Amino acid sequence: MEKNQLVYAIQSARWKTVLGQRLPVLTPWEKGLSEALACPGTMSGEEIAAAIRTAFQKYLRFDGTAHAKTPLTLHFGERWAPLLTKLFSTEMVRTDDLAIGRSAAVGENGMVRASNALRSHLRSNERETEDRDYVERCFGRSLYAPKELALMEQRDCTGNHLGCHLWFTRGEPSPDKPVSADAQRLFQQAEEQAKRNRAAYVKNSDLYQSALLRLTEQIRNCMLIHQQPDTVSARQGHLDSRRVWRLPVLGDDKVFLRSDEESTPGFTVDLLLDGSASRLHCQETIAAQGYILAKSLADCGIPVRVSSFCSLRGYTVLRVLKDFGEKNGERKIFDYFAAGWNRDGLALRMAAELLNTAPADKHLLILLTDASPDDSHKILPTGKVPLSRDYDGQVGVEDTADEVRALRRKGIRVAAVFMGENANVPNARAIYGQDLAPIRRMDQLSAAAGRLIQTEIRELSG
Repeated sequence: MEKNQLVYAIQSARWKTVLGQRLPVLTPWEKGLSEALACPGTMSGEEIAAAIRTAFQKYLRFDGTAHAKTPLTLHFGERWAPLLTKLFSTEMVRTDDLAIGRSAAVGENGMVRASNALRSHLRSNERETEDRDYVERCFGRSLYAPKELALMEQRDCTGNHLGCHLWFTRGEPSPDKPVSADAQRLFQQAEEQAKRNRAAYVKNSDLYQSALLRLTEQIRNCMLIHQQPDTVSARQGHLDSRRVWRLPVLGDDKVFLRSDEESTPGFTVDLLLDGSASRLHCQETIAAQGYILAKSLADCGIPVRVSSFCSLRGYTVLRVLKDFGEKNGERKIFDYFAAGWNRDGLALRMAAELLNTAPADKHLLILLTDASPDDSHKILPTGKVPLSRDYDGQVGVEDTADEVRALRRKGIRVAAVFMGENANVPNARAIYGQDLAPIRRMDQLSAAAGRLIQTEIRELSG
């Protein structure tokens, strides 16, 4: 979320100006940068280049050479929290309130790191009810009753995730919660993104349909090789000595056994889509990836569920887009949108909770990710580590890798389709090991994901 924050703010100001709409709230620094970049059409190419260089030098301290930046960290006592909340209210809104939008390209970190030191201090217990209501209004009512959700938090919000909260939802609004103006605007933005997702799929339907057919064929062939057909009772076939008595006693003539070519796979697949703001620039692509993967698995008779996750105000939200058994439920995957932060390790714990409702004993969990865990809620101090830490960078990667290993120790297969920056490839390798399919373009999806899924099916069928 932080990496795209500046990019999103400047783009929002630019296009609201073009559309004649009310400008978003900007800090004086952001406003100055936005105005400096708004070059009029009367300028020549040389004048535009000079203006951009001047803006970069003034606002981003860019002089054409690479410099190692030392993060600025400020520490404040609890007594300063009320004053800082007033002084930095605009920053707090921008950090902790949900915004669904687009980004033309992957943004870079242009924020002053001092905000990281403030995030954990600007929250209090008094806001917990307000935050829960806000999350519920934005994402929909919880799948679980408060008592059941509290028990899950007691199990899962431990260690690095102490002080965090969980929210499972299908995106259905709460009938007893009034819809605020902010929530209504978010719903409209989500609907607009869903339309863009569907329109992008239709526009590239030839490419996507080809990928879908190829992937379905690869999965089906692998299933035929590695799945043993079930035997079912029938009126003809091989005599089943254990059922012979049923013919004279019960008049049941199904005393034979035959192979059922349409055997059940014996495992389920959960697709987990990273729904954080770092995916703003590729929401349509991720929605298409999720649809193609889910549709190909479902067409092969494999039960599949699709969910997305993000985090906001200390809540990690897991939203079920398509559940097991939903016919043609793959279309709901196009309701995917990106917003907020991502606490990958806690999202994996939540996925494990959902697996308890899966209709099989064996499970395959596939993540669509950029391997860049980053959350605004800090890791609280412990006896071993007396200082709080940001949940990002190497710390976030190590925590996510630990959760992947914990799931694998339980017998759950965990794999990932990676599409992100080249700099994050080592992170993806560290988290998922060999169970990883890196791709750069959609035309690589069927081949890379096909190999990955075939490997997992062989392991599950063994």
